[in-house]
Amino acid sequence: MSKHSLKSKRRHPNAERVRAQAGHITFEFSPADKSFALIAGEAASAADRRPLFTGYCTPEMGEELRKIARLFDIMMEKK
Repeated sequence: MSKHSLKSKRRHPNAERVRAQAGHITFEFSPADKSFALIAGEAASAADRRPLFTGYCTPEMGEELRKIARLFDIMMEKK
């Protein structure tokens, strides 16, 4: 079961959850079950800040995210 749902957060308020902000998206990670959630970090109301997507981390995701980061860098360098 996901560690990122509202029910889970109420049931397990002390579970470790690590957050990282990228623009208007909040990434929330749960090291315990190696899962993640994508949350609209700048949503106006709390109801809209629930996870848009949750899933489990896979070994190749780190490199895939680094590729996406490189694409962002290339895009920002272009005039």
